[in-house]
Amino acid sequence: MFFDLTKEIKLEKNSYSRYRRLQALFYFFCFCASLYVAYFIFFPTQEFNFSFLMLTSNKGNALNPRTNDGTLITDGKFQAKQKSYFDASLVGSFSKIKLSFTPNRQSKKPDDSHIALRKSYRAFLYPEGNPIGFRDGTLIKNKSDYYLISDGKLRKFNSLATVAALNFPQTAFLSVESDDELKYNSPGEEISDTKNYPADSIFKINEEYYILNSQGTLKKFISSSAFHSIYDENIAISKNVDFLSNYVLAENPVGFADGSIVTYGTSAYIVSTNRIYPIGDPEIFINQGYNWSDIITVGGDEFSLYTKEKLFTLTSVHPDGTIFFTPDSGEWYRIENLRKHELPSKKIASSWLKKKPITVSAKSLEVLGGCDLKKDFFGNYSCLLPLNDTEDSAGKYYEFTFTTKDDLKIDNLNLLYEKNMTIQNLKLALRNMILKIKARYGIQTTVQ
Repeated sequence: MFFDLTKEIKLEKNSYSRYRRLQALFYFFCFCASLYVAYFIFFPTQEFNFSFLMLTSNKGNALNPRTNDGTLITDGKFQAKQKSYFDASLVGSFSKIKLSFTPNRQSKKPDDSHIALRKSYRAFLYPEGNPIGFRDGTLIKNKSDYYLISDGKLRKFNSLATVAALNFPQTAFLSVESDDELKYNSPGEEISDTKNYPADSIFKINEEYYILNSQGTLKKFISSSAFHSIYDENIAISKNVDFLSNYVLAENPVGFADGSIVTYGTSAYIVSTNRIYPIGDPEIFINQGYNWSDIITVGGDEFSLYTKEKLFTLTSVHPDGTIFFTPDSGEWYRIENLRKHELPSKKIASSWLKKKPITVSAKSLEVLGGCDLKKDFFGNYSCLLPLNDTEDSAGKYYEFTFTTKDDLKIDNLNLLYEKNMTIQNLKLALRNMILKIKARYGIQTTVQ
Protein backbone atom coordinates (compact mmCIF):
# COMPACT_ATOMS: atom_id res chain seq x y z
CA MET A 1 0.00 0.00 0.00
CA PHE A 2 1.25 3.53 -0.82
CA PHE A 3 2.20 5.85 1.99
CA ASP A 4 -0.94 7.88 2.71
CA LEU A 5 -0.57 11.45 3.99
CA THR A 6 -4.35 12.05 4.02
CA LYS A 7 -5.76 8.97 5.77
CA GLU A 8 -8.06 11.14 7.88
CA ILE A 9 -9.94 12.38 4.81
CA LYS A 10 -12.79 10.24 3.52
CA LEU A 11 -13.63 10.40 -0.19
CA GLU A 12 -16.44 9.02 -2.31
CA LYS A 13 -15.65 5.79 -4.10
CA ASN A 14 -15.17 7.37 -7.57
CA SER A 15 -13.14 10.26 -6.17
CA TYR A 16 -11.08 7.88 -4.04
CA SER A 17 -10.27 5.72 -7.08
CA ARG A 18 -9.22 8.77 -9.09
CA TYR A 19 -7.17 10.03 -6.12
CA ARG A 20 -5.30 6.71 -5.88
CA ARG A 21 -4.51 6.76 -9.60
CA LEU A 22 -3.18 10.31 -9.35
CA GLN A 23 -1.24 9.40 -6.22
CA ALA A 24 0.36 6.44 -7.99
CA LEU A 25 1.17 8.67 -10.97
CA PHE A 26 2.77 11.24 -8.65
CA TYR A 27 4.91 8.60 -6.92
CA PHE A 28 5.96 7.21 -10.29
CA PHE A 29 6.91 10.71 -11.46
CA CYS A 30 8.99 11.25 -8.29
CA PHE A 31 10.69 7.90 -8.77
CA CYS A 32 11.56 8.72 -12.40
CA ALA A 33 12.76 12.19 -11.42
CA SER A 34 15.00 10.65 -8.75
CA LEU A 35 16.49 8.25 -11.29
CA TYR A 36 17.03 11.15 -13.70
CA VAL A 37 18.82 13.23 -11.06
CA ALA A 38 20.85 10.21 -9.89
CA TYR A 39 21.90 9.51 -13.47
CA PHE A 40 23.39 12.98 -13.87
CA ILE A 41 25.06 12.75 -10.46
CA PHE A 42 26.71 9.38 -11.06
CA PHE A 43 27.11 9.60 -14.87
CA PRO A 44 27.65 13.31 -15.52
CA THR A 45 28.42 15.12 -18.75
CA GLN A 46 30.60 18.19 -19.12
CA GLU A 47 30.38 20.57 -22.07
CA PHE A 48 32.76 23.26 -23.32
CA ASN A 49 31.94 25.74 -26.11
CA PHE A 50 33.97 28.35 -27.92
CA SER A 51 32.37 30.81 -30.32
CA PHE A 52 34.56 32.66 -32.80
CA LEU A 53 31.52 34.79 -33.77
CA MET A 54 30.88 36.10 -30.23
CA LEU A 55 34.24 36.28 -28.48
CA THR A 56 32.78 38.07 -25.45
CA SER A 57 30.72 34.96 -24.67
CA ASN A 58 33.92 32.95 -24.15
CA LYS A 59 34.90 34.68 -20.91
CA GLY A 60 36.29 32.06 -18.53
CA ASN A 61 36.28 29.43 -21.25
CA ALA A 62 39.05 26.87 -20.92
CA LEU A 63 39.40 25.88 -24.58
CA ASN A 64 41.95 28.57 -25.56
CA PRO A 65 42.33 27.75 -29.28
CA ARG A 66 45.86 28.77 -30.27
CA THR A 67 48.63 28.37 -32.80
CA ASN A 68 51.83 26.38 -32.35
CA ASP A 69 53.61 29.47 -30.93
CA GLY A 70 50.86 30.06 -28.37
CA THR A 71 49.04 32.92 -30.15
CA LEU A 72 45.32 32.84 -29.35
CA ILE A 73 43.10 32.21 -32.40
CA THR A 74 40.28 34.76 -32.32
CA ASP A 75 39.16 34.83 -35.96
CA GLY A 76 38.45 31.08 -36.30
CA LYS A 77 41.09 30.64 -39.01
CA PHE A 78 43.15 27.44 -38.98
CA GLN A 79 46.04 27.06 -41.42
CA ALA A 80 46.46 23.95 -43.55
CA LYS A 81 48.90 21.33 -42.24
CA GLN A 82 49.76 23.52 -39.24
CA LYS A 83 49.19 22.19 -35.73
CA SER A 84 46.72 24.15 -33.64
CA TYR A 85 45.83 23.48 -30.02
CA PHE A 86 42.94 23.81 -27.61
CA ASP A 87 42.48 22.41 -24.13
CA ALA A 88 40.18 21.77 -21.19
CA SER A 89 40.69 20.93 -17.52
CA LEU A 90 38.07 19.08 -15.50
CA VAL A 91 37.71 16.64 -12.63
CA GLY A 92 36.18 13.19 -13.05
CA SER A 93 36.48 10.10 -15.17
CA PHE A 94 34.81 10.02 -18.58
CA SER A 95 34.26 7.35 -21.20
CA LYS A 96 34.34 9.44 -24.36
CA ILE A 97 34.61 12.92 -25.79
CA LYS A 98 32.51 14.16 -28.69
CA LEU A 99 34.27 16.96 -30.59
CA SER A 100 32.19 19.11 -32.91
CA PHE A 101 33.16 21.94 -35.30
CA THR A 102 30.78 24.30 -37.09
CA PRO A 103 32.54 25.54 -40.25
CA ASN A 104 31.88 28.98 -41.70
CA ARG A 105 29.64 28.88 -44.77
CA GLN A 106 32.35 30.38 -47.00
CA SER A 107 35.04 28.02 -45.70
CA LYS A 108 36.18 24.69 -47.00
CA LYS A 109 34.92 21.75 -45.00
CA PRO A 110 37.10 20.00 -42.38
CA ASP A 111 36.54 16.46 -43.67
CA ASP A 112 39.15 14.04 -42.32
CA SER A 113 40.87 16.74 -40.26
CA HIS A 114 42.65 14.94 -37.44
CA ILE A 115 42.48 15.58 -33.70
CA ALA A 116 44.96 14.00 -31.27
CA LEU A 117 44.71 14.00 -27.47
CA ARG A 118 47.20 14.03 -24.60
CA LYS A 119 46.20 14.08 -20.91
CA SER A 120 48.53 15.08 -18.08
CA TYR A 121 49.40 18.11 -16.00
CA ARG A 122 49.73 21.18 -18.18
CA ALA A 123 53.23 22.09 -16.97
CA PHE A 124 54.43 18.53 -17.57
CA LEU A 125 53.56 18.95 -21.26
CA TYR A 126 55.93 21.91 -21.55
CA PRO A 127 58.82 21.48 -24.02
CA GLU A 128 61.93 19.97 -22.45
CA GLY A 129 64.79 22.32 -21.61
CA ASN A 130 68.41 21.70 -20.67
CA PRO A 131 69.11 19.34 -17.76
CA ILE A 132 69.77 20.92 -14.35
CA GLY A 133 72.60 19.99 -12.00
CA PHE A 134 72.89 20.20 -8.21
CA ARG A 135 71.42 23.12 -6.27
CA ASP A 136 73.69 25.94 -5.07
CA GLY A 137 75.04 25.22 -1.60
CA THR A 138 75.15 21.45 -2.08
CA LEU A 139 78.27 19.73 -0.72
CA ILE A 140 79.48 16.74 -2.76
CA LYS A 141 82.05 14.00 -2.23
CA ASN A 142 83.21 12.08 -5.29
CA LYS A 143 85.76 9.38 -4.46
CA SER A 144 88.51 11.33 -2.66
CA ASP A 145 87.45 14.74 -4.02
CA TYR A 146 85.25 17.30 -2.21
CA TYR A 147 83.14 19.96 -3.93
CA LEU A 148 80.78 22.86 -3.26
CA ILE A 149 78.13 23.95 -5.77
CA SER A 150 78.71 27.70 -5.79
CA ASP A 151 76.86 30.10 -8.09
CA GLY A 152 75.86 27.16 -10.29
CA LYS A 153 79.45 25.92 -10.67
CA LEU A 154 81.19 22.81 -9.39
CA ARG A 155 84.05 24.13 -7.24
CA LYS A 156 86.58 21.63 -5.95
CA PHE A 157 88.31 21.99 -2.58
CA ASN A 158 92.07 21.78 -3.17
CA SER A 159 92.47 19.51 -0.14
CA LEU A 160 90.63 17.95 2.77
CA ALA A 161 92.62 20.30 4.99
CA THR A 162 90.85 23.27 3.37
CA VAL A 163 87.48 21.63 4.08
CA ALA A 164 88.46 21.25 7.73
CA ALA A 165 89.92 24.76 8.03
CA LEU A 166 86.65 26.28 6.79
CA ASN A 167 84.65 24.01 9.14
CA PHE A 168 82.48 22.48 6.45
CA PRO A 169 80.83 19.48 8.19
CA GLN A 170 81.96 16.28 6.47
CA THR A 171 78.68 14.57 7.35
CA ALA A 172 76.90 17.03 5.03
CA PHE A 173 78.79 15.96 1.89
CA LEU A 174 76.57 13.99 -0.47
CA SER A 175 78.40 10.92 -1.75
CA VAL A 176 78.26 10.75 -5.56
CA GLU A 177 79.83 7.69 -7.16
CA SER A 178 79.27 8.55 -10.83
CA ASP A 179 81.34 11.24 -12.54
CA ASP A 180 78.43 11.73 -14.98
CA GLU A 181 76.33 13.35 -12.24
CA LEU A 182 78.95 16.11 -11.87
CA LYS A 183 78.91 17.19 -15.51
CA TYR A 184 75.64 19.14 -15.23
CA ASN A 185 77.36 21.87 -13.18
CA SER A 186 80.15 23.56 -15.11
CA PRO A 187 83.60 23.53 -13.42
CA GLY A 188 84.45 26.56 -11.33
CA GLU A 189 87.53 27.99 -9.63
CA GLU A 190 89.23 25.72 -7.10
CA ILE A 191 88.64 26.54 -3.42
CA SER A 192 91.98 27.07 -1.66
CA ASP A 193 91.49 30.19 0.48
CA THR A 194 91.11 29.18 4.14
CA LYS A 195 90.39 32.74 5.28
CA ASN A 196 87.37 33.60 3.13
CA TYR A 197 84.30 31.54 2.42
CA PRO A 198 83.08 30.85 -1.13
CA ALA A 199 79.63 31.93 -2.30
CA ASP A 200 76.72 29.73 -1.17
CA SER A 201 78.37 28.74 2.08
CA ILE A 202 75.67 28.36 4.74
CA PHE A 203 75.92 29.32 8.42
CA LYS A 204 73.96 28.88 11.63
CA ILE A 205 74.23 31.67 14.21
CA ASN A 206 72.07 31.77 17.35
CA GLU A 207 69.50 29.39 15.82
CA GLU A 208 69.22 31.57 12.71
CA TYR A 209 70.45 30.62 9.24
CA TYR A 210 72.38 32.62 6.64
CA ILE A 211 73.74 32.05 3.12
CA LEU A 212 76.63 33.94 1.55
CA ASN A 213 75.84 35.31 -1.91
CA SER A 214 78.23 35.93 -4.81
CA GLN A 215 78.55 39.63 -3.85
CA GLY A 216 79.97 38.67 -0.44
CA THR A 217 76.76 39.64 1.36
CA LEU A 218 75.06 37.47 3.99
CA LYS A 219 71.38 36.76 3.37
CA LYS A 220 69.32 35.66 6.34
CA PHE A 221 66.59 33.04 5.99
CA ILE A 222 63.23 34.43 7.06
CA SER A 223 62.75 31.48 9.43
CA SER A 224 64.01 28.06 10.39
CA SER A 225 61.11 26.55 8.42
CA ALA A 226 62.20 28.42 5.29
CA PHE A 227 65.77 27.13 5.67
CA HIS A 228 64.64 23.52 6.15
CA SER A 229 62.41 23.72 3.07
CA ILE A 230 65.66 24.04 1.06
CA TYR A 231 68.53 22.48 3.00
CA ASP A 232 69.22 19.79 5.58
CA GLU A 233 70.23 20.86 9.07
CA ASN A 234 73.74 19.37 8.93
CA ILE A 235 74.83 21.54 5.99
CA ALA A 236 75.07 24.72 8.10
CA ILE A 237 78.43 25.77 9.60
CA SER A 238 78.00 26.84 13.24
CA LYS A 239 79.39 30.29 14.04
CA ASN A 240 79.15 32.70 16.97
CA VAL A 241 77.51 36.10 16.68
CA ASP A 242 80.87 37.88 16.16
CA PHE A 243 81.03 36.27 12.73
CA LEU A 244 78.29 38.63 11.50
CA SER A 245 80.63 41.65 11.85
CA ASN A 246 82.69 40.34 8.94
CA TYR A 247 79.87 40.76 6.42
CA VAL A 248 77.20 43.15 5.23
CA LEU A 249 73.68 41.80 5.80
CA ALA A 250 71.36 41.82 2.77
CA GLU A 251 68.11 43.74 3.12
CA ASN A 252 65.83 41.06 1.70
CA PRO A 253 65.67 37.68 3.49
CA VAL A 254 65.56 34.24 1.87
CA GLY A 255 62.12 32.65 1.78
CA PHE A 256 60.80 29.15 1.23
CA ALA A 257 61.85 26.79 -1.54
CA ASP A 258 59.96 27.32 -4.78
CA GLY A 259 57.12 24.84 -4.99
CA SER A 260 56.58 24.78 -1.21
CA ILE A 261 53.02 24.61 0.14
CA VAL A 262 52.42 27.00 3.03
CA THR A 263 49.35 27.85 5.06
CA TYR A 264 48.48 31.11 6.75
CA GLY A 265 45.15 31.56 8.50
CA THR A 266 42.64 29.24 6.82
CA SER A 267 44.16 29.22 3.33
CA ALA A 268 46.92 27.25 1.61
CA TYR A 269 49.34 28.76 -0.89
CA ILE A 270 51.97 27.66 -3.43
CA VAL A 271 55.29 29.50 -3.20
CA SER A 272 57.17 30.47 -6.37
CA THR A 273 60.02 33.03 -6.33
CA ASN A 274 58.57 36.08 -4.55
CA ARG A 275 54.93 35.17 -5.18
CA ILE A 276 52.31 32.99 -3.53
CA TYR A 277 49.26 31.46 -5.22
CA PRO A 278 46.18 30.78 -3.06
CA ILE A 279 44.72 27.32 -3.74
CA GLY A 280 41.03 27.43 -4.64
CA ASP A 281 39.70 24.50 -2.59
CA PRO A 282 40.65 21.04 -1.26
CA GLU A 283 39.55 19.28 -4.44
CA ILE A 284 41.95 21.40 -6.51
CA PHE A 285 44.73 20.70 -3.99
CA ILE A 286 44.28 16.94 -4.45
CA ASN A 287 43.71 16.97 -8.21
CA GLN A 288 46.80 19.10 -8.82
CA GLY A 289 48.90 16.38 -7.16
CA TYR A 290 49.78 17.98 -3.83
CA ASN A 291 50.09 16.20 -0.46
CA TRP A 292 48.61 17.30 2.85
CA SER A 293 51.75 16.21 4.73
CA ASP A 294 53.84 18.81 2.87
CA ILE A 295 51.95 21.83 4.22
CA ILE A 296 54.09 24.26 6.25
CA THR A 297 52.39 26.63 8.69
CA VAL A 298 53.82 30.18 8.46
CA GLY A 299 53.50 33.36 10.48
CA GLY A 300 52.69 36.91 9.45
CA ASP A 301 56.32 37.94 8.84
CA GLU A 302 56.92 34.95 6.58
CA PHE A 303 53.65 35.51 4.73
CA SER A 304 54.31 39.23 4.17
CA LEU A 305 57.50 38.36 2.27
CA TYR A 306 55.42 37.40 -0.79
CA THR A 307 53.13 39.06 -3.30
CA LYS A 308 49.74 37.39 -3.47
CA GLU A 309 48.75 36.28 -6.97
CA LYS A 310 45.42 35.21 -8.45
CA LEU A 311 43.68 32.03 -7.32
CA PHE A 312 45.29 28.72 -8.27
CA THR A 313 42.54 26.63 -9.88
CA LEU A 314 42.21 23.41 -11.85
CA THR A 315 43.05 25.31 -15.05
CA SER A 316 46.18 26.93 -13.56
CA VAL A 317 49.68 25.83 -14.55
CA HIS A 318 52.06 24.56 -11.87
CA PRO A 319 54.48 27.44 -11.21
CA ASP A 320 58.28 27.54 -11.39
CA GLY A 321 59.93 25.31 -8.83
CA THR A 322 57.44 22.47 -9.19
CA ILE A 323 59.10 19.05 -9.39
CA PHE A 324 57.53 16.09 -11.17
CA PHE A 325 58.49 12.44 -10.77
CA THR A 326 57.56 9.67 -13.22
CA PRO A 327 57.45 6.31 -11.35
CA ASP A 328 57.11 4.36 -14.60
CA SER A 329 60.40 5.71 -15.99
CA GLY A 330 62.15 6.89 -12.80
CA GLU A 331 62.76 10.42 -14.11
CA TRP A 332 62.66 13.79 -12.33
CA TYR A 333 61.81 17.19 -13.81
CA ARG A 334 61.81 20.77 -12.52
CA ILE A 335 59.63 23.50 -14.01
CA GLU A 336 61.41 26.75 -14.92
CA ASN A 337 60.57 29.48 -17.46
CA LEU A 338 57.88 27.53 -19.37
CA ARG A 339 60.17 24.50 -19.73
CA LYS A 340 60.51 21.24 -17.88
CA HIS A 341 64.13 20.50 -17.13
CA GLU A 342 65.34 17.01 -16.35
CA LEU A 343 67.04 16.44 -13.02
CA PRO A 344 69.32 13.66 -14.34
CA SER A 345 69.60 11.57 -11.15
CA LYS A 346 67.84 10.94 -7.86
CA LYS A 347 70.72 12.59 -5.97
CA ILE A 348 70.50 15.72 -8.09
CA ALA A 349 66.74 15.76 -7.52
CA SER A 350 67.24 15.36 -3.76
CA SER A 351 69.29 18.56 -3.68
CA TRP A 352 66.24 20.44 -4.99
CA LEU A 353 63.46 18.64 -3.17
CA LYS A 354 62.65 18.44 0.53
CA LYS A 355 59.02 17.37 0.07
CA LYS A 356 57.08 14.87 -2.01
CA PRO A 357 57.22 15.46 -5.78
CA ILE A 358 54.11 15.50 -7.93
CA THR A 359 53.85 12.07 -9.53
CA VAL A 360 52.79 11.69 -13.14
CA SER A 361 53.13 8.97 -15.75
CA ALA A 362 55.82 9.41 -18.40
CA LYS A 363 53.32 7.86 -20.83
CA SER A 364 51.13 10.95 -20.49
CA LEU A 365 53.57 12.67 -22.86
CA GLU A 366 52.38 10.28 -25.55
CA VAL A 367 49.20 10.65 -27.62
CA LEU A 368 46.32 9.05 -25.76
CA GLY A 369 44.05 8.77 -28.79
CA GLY A 370 42.77 10.50 -31.88
CA CYS A 371 39.90 10.76 -34.36
CA ASP A 372 39.03 12.24 -37.80
CA LEU A 373 36.19 14.71 -38.33
CA LYS A 374 33.17 13.59 -40.37
CA LYS A 375 29.98 15.44 -41.31
CA ASP A 376 27.14 14.59 -38.92
CA PHE A 377 23.33 14.74 -39.18
CA PHE A 378 23.17 18.40 -38.09
CA GLY A 379 25.66 19.60 -40.69
CA ASN A 380 28.51 19.98 -38.21
CA TYR A 381 31.77 18.06 -38.40
CA SER A 382 32.37 15.82 -35.42
CA CYS A 383 34.15 12.75 -34.15
CA LEU A 384 34.07 10.55 -31.06
CA LEU A 385 37.22 10.03 -29.05
CA PRO A 386 37.00 7.04 -26.66
CA LEU A 387 38.75 7.33 -23.31
CA ASN A 388 40.21 4.62 -21.13
CA ASP A 389 40.08 6.92 -18.14
CA THR A 390 40.17 6.28 -14.40
CA GLU A 391 40.05 8.43 -11.30
CA ASP A 392 43.60 7.34 -10.47
CA SER A 393 45.15 8.85 -13.60
CA ALA A 394 47.26 11.85 -12.59
CA GLY A 395 46.56 15.14 -14.32
CA LYS A 396 43.22 16.62 -15.34
CA TYR A 397 44.46 18.65 -18.29
CA TYR A 398 43.35 17.58 -21.78
CA GLU A 399 45.39 18.97 -24.68
CA PHE A 400 43.94 18.58 -28.18
CA THR A 401 46.06 18.96 -31.32
CA PHE A 402 44.08 19.89 -34.45
CA THR A 403 45.59 19.33 -37.90
CA THR A 404 43.67 20.16 -41.07
CA LYS A 405 44.41 19.47 -44.74
CA ASP A 406 43.05 22.84 -45.98
CA ASP A 407 42.79 26.39 -44.69
CA LEU A 408 39.63 26.56 -42.59
CA LYS A 409 37.42 29.12 -40.92
CA ILE A 410 35.47 27.78 -37.95
CA ASP A 411 32.47 29.49 -36.32
CA ASN A 412 32.07 27.29 -33.24
CA LEU A 413 34.01 24.61 -31.37
CA ASN A 414 32.31 22.23 -28.94
CA LEU A 415 33.52 19.48 -26.58
CA LEU A 416 31.14 17.12 -24.80
CA TYR A 417 32.55 14.77 -22.14
CA GLU A 418 30.32 11.77 -21.40
CA LYS A 419 30.43 8.82 -19.03
CA ASN A 420 29.02 5.38 -19.93
CA MET A 421 26.42 3.89 -17.58
CA THR A 422 28.36 0.92 -16.19
CA ILE A 423 28.83 -0.66 -12.76
CA GLN A 424 32.52 0.25 -12.84
CA ASN A 425 31.74 3.92 -13.47
CA LEU A 426 29.13 3.86 -10.69
CA LYS A 427 31.77 2.54 -8.28
CA LEU A 428 34.20 5.24 -9.40
CA ALA A 429 31.56 7.94 -8.89
CA LEU A 430 30.85 6.73 -5.35
CA ARG A 431 34.58 6.56 -4.62
CA ASN A 432 35.02 10.09 -5.92
CA MET A 433 32.30 11.37 -3.59
CA ILE A 434 34.06 9.79 -0.61
CA LEU A 435 37.40 11.31 -1.67
CA LYS A 436 35.81 14.75 -1.98
CA ILE A 437 34.43 14.48 1.55
CA LYS A 438 37.85 13.38 2.84
CA ALA A 439 39.56 16.19 0.94
CA ARG A 440 37.20 18.74 2.44
CA TYR A 441 37.78 17.33 5.91
CA GLY A 442 41.53 17.17 5.31
CA ILE A 443 41.94 20.84 4.45
CA GLN A 444 40.00 21.84 7.56
CA THR A 445 41.99 19.69 9.97
CA THR A 446 45.33 20.50 8.39
CA VAL A 447 44.93 24.20 7.78
CA GLN A 448 42.86 25.17 10.77
